[in-house]
Amino acid sequence: MHREANISCYVRWGAALILLPLAACNTDHSNAFSSIVPQSQPAVVTTNTQDMSFINAAGPSGQFEIQTSQIALQKARSSAVRAYAQQMIDDHTKTTQQLTQLAASKGATLSQGLDPTQDRLLAAVLTAGPGSFDHTYLNGQVTGHTTTVTTFNDEVNSGQDADIKAFAQQNLPTVQQHLADARRLAGRR
Repeated sequence: MHREANISCYVRWGAALILLPLAACNTDHSNAFSSIVPQSQPAVVTTNTQDMSFINAAGPSGQFEIQTSQIALQKARSSAVRAYAQQMIDDHTKTTQQLTQLAASKGATLSQGLDPTQDRLLAAVLTAGPGSFDHTYLNGQVTGHTTTVTTFNDEVNSGQDADIKAFAQQNLPTVQQHLADARRLAGRR
């Protein structure tokens, strides 16, 4: 087994030593591997830290909105809150699908886990009683969308990847409207 691992290591190093001079002959310095990567295959796209931070935050944010809003459809007393919850499900399902495709095109996948704040807010929504549910849900929506607006603004202002930045710019007004609607329904300005 140890001998096979050594052979595998030698093969990888040998391949690297063969490909390195080919990359050095490349005159297109914008992509050092364009001379050794066949043109029919898509190259792996690298994004900067801001772009990856955006993808890693926006994915779970959408999942949080969908999960809490599905609960709200069942538990909310107010028809206005249920209508808001349905809008959150519709909008966030659409944007999560778009973001999933965008992330895949960049060689990334969306995180499926919620962050600690989202976990806490989801737990509060799950355990809220009938008398406090609408208030708890809407406060979670205000908190979640406030964070999401900041995340989208950061990408619009600091993102480097044109596609990811365009996604944030296109969807920021919707997220801002969600926040305004949640504040209005919660009686907050």
